[in-house]
Amino acid sequence: MVPLPDTGAPDATEPATEVIVSIAEDHLPVLAGVVERLRGAGMAVRDVLEPIGAVTGSVADDAVAALETVPGVLAVERQRGFQLPPEGSPQ
Repeated sequence: MVPLPDTGAPDATEPATEVIVSIAEDHLPVLAGVVERLRGAGMAVRDVLEPIGAVTGSVADDAVAALETVPGVLAVERQRGFQLPPEGSPQ
């Protein structure tokens, strides 16, 4: 995992979506270029996971579709969160 500096989160007035972007295998040799194009499409890149060909970060809700058009992007998945109830709470 290569930690990267925050390159500017989406505009604070717009809701942000946490995403995981999968990179196509044939674009792994040029991963740095794909990451730069993701940034250009509005993604605030958090981590580049080179061994598995994935990039994590956030993007404005209305810009998620733009990430899917970046050459080399295989898929864009919205991260899902969950929270367990406190211990001892009724089920």
